[in-house]
Amino acid sequence: MESMHKQERVLETFDLDGASVQLVEWEESLWCGKILYAKNPVDEPDVEQLMKDFVALGEAELSPNGPEEGWDVCLSFNYLSGQRPSGVFFGFLVESRRQPEGFDMVWIPAGRYLRLEINEQTAKALDKQPWTGGVPPFQWVSESIGPRLGFACGDSQLPIVEYYRHRPDGEIQGCWLYVPVQQKK
Repeated sequence: MESMHKQERVLETFDLDGASVQLVEWEESLWCGKILYAKNPVDEPDVEQLMKDFVALGEAELSPNGPEEGWDVCLSFNYLSGQRPSGVFFGFLVESRRQPEGFDMVWIPAGRYLRLEINEQTAKALDKQPWTGGVPPFQWVSESIGPRLGFACGDSQLPIVEYYRHRPDGEIQGCWLYVPVQQKK
């Protein structure tokens, strides 16, 4: 499988009982949207409020300059750490820092991820229940796929990524999960 986004390159592809999983490497990348962190390492951020704030930007007819066409993301920060407050970001990959006022900008450092499509076929191949929303099923990677392939998740500064592909009418066509990993020693 080839790279799906300009900031990534596929290093290796694995077939796990019919589920395709790729090890990908990302370059440093810039994201534009809205972000919110929990008040402490125990609680969740107010995702409903964050979504309202994100949607309000569109209702105010604000849109990012040069977003990646047909894609948007939900980035989940610190969900692999019990030491730092969790954060959630809704937004787009962009090329320029020049963005309308009201958007938050986030730089993601270079890193490696295991990528898989979140769908019924993948869940079945992994003998997992299909994902129905909420916190992404990163345990599919941390508890099953990663150890099987020789990778660990660890306490990464990189986010867990839900990358959504949209049809021209705006309907979601697919969702890919990216979980930061490192090679086990």
